[in-house]
Amino acid sequence: MSAKWGAVMSVCVRPARPEDSGDILRLLRLLAAFEGEPDGIATTEEILRRDGFGPERRFEALLAELDGRVRGLVVTYLAYSSWRGAPTLVVHDLYVEEEARGTGAGSALLSAAAALAAEQGCCRMDVNVVAWNAEGRKFYERQGFKALTDWLPYRR
Repeated sequence: MSAKWGAVMSVCVRPARPEDSGDILRLLRLLAAFEGEPDGIATTEEILRRDGFGPERRFEALLAELDGRVRGLVVTYLAYSSWRGAPTLVVHDLYVEEEARGTGAGSALLSAAAALAAEQGCCRMDVNVVAWNAEGRKFYERQGFKALTDWLPYRR
């Protein structure tokens, strides 16, 4: 894995390291607040280190830095397409701090995730965005994603 996935203007995207767990948690808390669930985060830095960097990795995280400061995050994991017989990359969380939006950080994070998907032989990338987030939906559409109007997510 390269140390630097991509850059747009002064944005540097890189794989997260165990010592980044505090920044990952900080950005997840900001995302939860943005989505109206400020008390929704139950994870800890310890859990993030175990599940993101331990022997049984459950997710991968890429970070966007501007001027040496972590300002954005994308969390991905692999799923599987039984129809295609290939893995799929799921973008579970993508968040850029409000004051860093418009810098290209979100596009750089998504491009880095696409490169990761290609490296891992994925047949597609899936993203989720809350229905009320019109700006987020427009962002994904500009990146070439299409809403699946005939599929509904269910959760238990």
